[in-house]
Amino acid sequence: MGPYVGRAAARAAGGRDRAHPGPLRRGVRAPDRGDVLSVPFDVPAEVAFDFLVDPRHRPLWQSSLRRVLDVSPDEPAVGQTWTDVTTPGLRPRMETTVLDRPRRWTERGTWQKLGRGVRAELTLTFEEAGAGCLVSAEATVAGLGVGAVLTRLAPYAIRSDLRRAARILSERASGQ
Repeated sequence: MGPYVGRAAARAAGGRDRAHPGPLRRGVRAPDRGDVLSVPFDVPAEVAFDFLVDPRHRPLWQSSLRRVLDVSPDEPAVGQTWTDVTTPGLRPRMETTVLDRPRRWTERGTWQKLGRGVRAELTLTFEEAGAGCLVSAEATVAGLGVGAVLTRLAPYAIRSDLRRAARILSERASGQ
């Protein structure tokens, strides 16, 4: 019997209403929640952190960006805002919501022109790994029907962009 209702717990749904009996795909955590992915960098965490969290560097390594506008304040800090100008022409308003140098950084973006608004969040974590570091990323997207689709596609672009950033920093460190 349930503690407050005074009757037995509900039985499992039967027939077509039951959950699929097969195992969940690896990486599935919660609705519209992205997988965590990691990319090794050949530079210390502080160097990777400073490069990745500065919006002015983003067009160098983020493939979907043409440029950033309206960066305020100039130095990365919680509350820093900017506008991404993307290749498809979208202009999400971005904000740094977490900045714990050199361990963790989170940004939140809002696109008002996609239906009723789409919200995305990207968290980067930095761990020392030998002479370099490991940068891990997790992205989530929420918004009128597109959240799950964009969350599933985001890891491919994020991994590619982080690999590009790692190459840029590796080349800078070796003097190329």
